[in-house]
Amino acid sequence: MNTESHSDGPAPRPQYEDVEDVVRYQLTRRSMIGGGAAALTAFLAACSGGGSYSDKPANSNKPVATKSIQIGKANIPVPRDQTVIVGQVEYTVFDSFNGMIPNGSPGGAGVELATEPLFFLSFATGKLTPWLATEYKYNDDHTELTLKFDPKAHWNDGQPLGANDFKFTVMALKDRPDLFGGGGDLKEFVKTVEVPDPQTAVVKFLKPTPRFHYNFIAAIAGAPNNIMPEHIWKSQDLTKYKDNPPVRSGPYKLKQAIRNQKMFVWEKDPNYWNKDKLDVKPQYVIFQSTSKQLDQASLAFERAEFDVGSIDTQHATQLANTGYPNLVTTQFHDPNPRVMWLNCDPARGVMAEEKMRWAINYCLDRDKIGTSVWDVKVPPAIYPWADYPTNDKWKDDELAGKYKFEYSLEKATQLLDEIAPKNAAGKRTYKGKEINLEIITPAQVDKAEYAIANVLKTDLAKVGVPCTLRSLSGSVHDEKFQRGEYDIDSSWAGFAIDPEQLYTDWESSKAQPIGKNAAGKNKMRFKDPEFDAISQKLSGMDPDSEEAKPLLKQALEIYFQKLPLLPVIQTGYPQFFNTAFWKDWPTDDNLYEVPLNWWPHFILVLGKISPTGQKGPA
Repeated sequence: MNTESHSDGPAPRPQYEDVEDVVRYQLTRRSMIGGGAAALTAFLAACSGGGSYSDKPANSNKPVATKSIQIGKANIPVPRDQTVIVGQVEYTVFDSFNGMIPNGSPGGAGVELATEPLFFLSFATGKLTPWLATEYKYNDDHTELTLKFDPKAHWNDGQPLGANDFKFTVMALKDRPDLFGGGGDLKEFVKTVEVPDPQTAVVKFLKPTPRFHYNFIAAIAGAPNNIMPEHIWKSQDLTKYKDNPPVRSGPYKLKQAIRNQKMFVWEKDPNYWNKDKLDVKPQYVIFQSTSKQLDQASLAFERAEFDVGSIDTQHATQLANTGYPNLVTTQFHDPNPRVMWLNCDPARGVMAEEKMRWAINYCLDRDKIGTSVWDVKVPPAIYPWADYPTNDKWKDDELAGKYKFEYSLEKATQLLDEIAPKNAAGKRTYKGKEINLEIITPAQVDKAEYAIANVLKTDLAKVGVPCTLRSLSGSVHDEKFQRGEYDIDSSWAGFAIDPEQLYTDWESSKAQPIGKNAAGKNKMRFKDPEFDAISQKLSGMDPDSEEAKPLLKQALEIYFQKLPLLPVIQTGYPQFFNTAFWKDWPTDDNLYEVPLNWWPHFILVLGKISPTGQKGPA
């Protein structure tokens, strides 16, 4: 990556530079700083079609739009024709927006519309766009980074946004490993941050650090680190302040959170600082939990009570087949395989045994899950990363064959008989105690992650391992997951293109005792000194180099041997939009931006859509 300083003075950085390197850096260890890996050379080869992460439609024979639409009355407190309504998850947090602590902020509730990064990286176009910052520049030996901030930028309370806020954020996070969003990860690299003027921040490093700016790029969802307003946070306890209403810089401000309707109402900020670049069209955007009944939620979409989401693939297919005229389906290749996190801590008993983890692996019918559980047919996952073509270089077919993933209850039984034989009552025991595993998931009982866990639970029962499966609300799940109070967790993970971005999070130093918050790192409590040493060596190497190859092989083999995490299936996400009130949504033929409404990139979509003129019913 060309990050050398310019001898002719500070020039804006190239806008299409090494986006693949950013992705590799961020995908898993979102807060990793530094690292000496060279840029990948073929990231956009991973993108199908015109350089995007969109999959082409499976069926181009779309039924003729013949069905008439009966518009329902959305139960919202603002004019329907001025509002985009997004169907989302079950919300449990309504009065806090502090994303640095567990359950401190509701996910997918629209705060993303107010939160802006220094730079946007679009998976849909491959373009890197300056936003809060206008440029960055390293010195010749990468021991110093200069960032320039847009002088127009300000917070939604009118206070200026710039280099002092950046300095405050970096220094506040630097020594705080208990905080989400990179807490503690900066300590090894950051020496000081100087502010020669309100729009200039100069970061001085303890050692060469050529990738520090990656932490402030929104690539996979949001940026690993978001800038905090110093004038708000400097007098607050970072672990207790609720940040309500949230002071951010984006084009929308929180108007109200309505707990009994599980609804967040965001209103266009008339004083938004970047209107010359982005003029969002909807006056309001509402994020609302949808009905737990799929038929009811889908009917609400059919009646145009929602513009985005609210409908699952099965109902969307049925709707399309009837000739419904207002449905837009946009394919998107998701970077997160569905996985089973396995708790390796000895306090969880038999789960500390690698043979137990392999027994669980043998009980995973990946073909069945990929064919019948997910909304669309998807392939099984073997490696702990997404199946983008650029990841093929990290595969090792020899190791995958040696440690073959297969569905075999017989092999599971053999392993279980070794480590947890049955007692006189026919119950499997480990160290004198009967086994009963706890599986948790943040997914509701009608969602795929719950169904995946239920398939596993059923097959584990067949080999004598009873399990309790619990669907937990977001806040309850997050607390148990981060504290290690589970045996198996059925959810998802975004893993890196460069495997070291994955492995560094599994180092023993990141493992917390059961009951202590993991702060997003090594949630499996995996510990292996040999693995630690390999990961630490890899962190300073170009992963494409010859010297890295044997270490990558060794690390991957330890992963196969120990299985701290089980990839289950790759995932694809069709996105559903309704054109009754708003048109010009991203499509497979015109994927101008990432179509996911829980990413901050969605504000760029809201700047492209336009009203149809449809009025809501009286």
